[in-house]
Amino acid sequence: MMGLGLYKVTGDSMLPSYCSGDYVLTFRFNTSTFKVGDVLVVRHSCLGNIIKRVERVEEDGLTFLIAGDNTISSTDSDTLGLVSIKQVLGKVVWHIAAP
Repeated sequence: MMGLGLYKVTGDSMLPSYCSGDYVLTFRFNTSTFKVGDVLVVRHSCLGNIIKRVERVEEDGLTFLIAGDNTISSTDSDTLGLVSIKQVLGKVVWHIAAP
């Protein structure tokens, strides 16, 4: 999988970094690697497409612990669980703020 994606931010889980109504542009190349602090768009089995920050990369480099920036209004990482690199739709490379 490789390419660009454009996603609309909904909800407050990534405040103050990303606000509801903002857009993010993502990039994913089939050999992409991710690190702590990267913001990813992930396809979650229960929540659909979500935007979260990488909190921890497991030793295998293929699974991650992710969480929102706004701990008060975000599903916590215990609920989200580990996500696989196969679930990553892309890394946020550009932020377009809502007017």
